[in-house]
Amino acid sequence: MIQAVIFDMDGLMFDTESAYSIVQSEMWRKRGMIFTNEVKRRLMGKRAHEVMNELNRIWGRNEDIEDLLREQDVLLVETFNTSVEKLKGLDDLILFLNKNSIRKCIGTSSRRFLADLLLKKFNLENEFEFIVTGDMVQKGKPDPELYNLCVLKLGILPEESLVLEDSLNGVKAGLSAGCKVGVIPSEYTKSEDFSSAHIICDSLGDRKLKEFILGN
Repeated sequence: MIQAVIFDMDGLMFDTESAYSIVQSEMWRKRGMIFTNEVKRRLMGKRAHEVMNELNRIWGRNEDIEDLLREQDVLLVETFNTSVEKLKGLDDLILFLNKNSIRKCIGTSSRRFLADLLLKKFNLENEFEFIVTGDMVQKGKPDPELYNLCVLKLGILPEESLVLEDSLNGVKAGLSAGCKVGVIPSEYTKSEDFSSAHIICDSLGDRKLKEFILGN
C-alpha cells in the first residue's frame, strides 16, 4: 500500500498550464515570437529560471532572466487570481486520502509564492504536510532532485510513495527518484508516451487510481 502521495501542482491540481500559455503567448508575441504548444511541452516541469533560459535559447535571444520573470509574475498573479480553477477530482482524492490516513505533500517546479497563492485561493493551505518548490532545488524536472527531497522529508522509502504528474518531464523525475508514478495527461501532454508510468488515469478522481493506492 502507498504510504504517501506526492502531488505535482501545475496542470495536475490546478489548470495553471492554460494561464501560463496565455501569459507566455502575450509576452513573446510582443517580441515577435509565436509561443506554440510544442514549445510549451519542452518547458513543462522546468523551474522558472530554466524556462526563461530555454526560451532565450530556442529563439536566439539574450534577454535578462530576472526582467523576464518580473514581467511574467505581474501577469501570472493577475491571471491566477481571476481565471485558474481546480482540476477535476482534486477534492475527491483529498477526501479519499484523508479517509485512508494516507499522507500527502506537494512537489512543484513553481516558486513558493505562486504555490501559496493558489493553495490560499482554494483553502488548501492545511491539507498538505509540506511543499517542496522549484526555488528549493538546484535542478528542475526531469532531474529527480525535487522528488528526492520530498521522499527525504517524508522519511519513507521511495517505492512507498506515489508521485502524481501530468507531464513527461515530471514522470521521468518521479521514476528516477525511485517512486511509483501515476499520470493524468492534460490537453497539452495527451500525445506524449506515458507507458513508463505505473498507472495512467483520466482524472484525479479515477477509481482505478484509488485502487492502485490501496494496492487492490
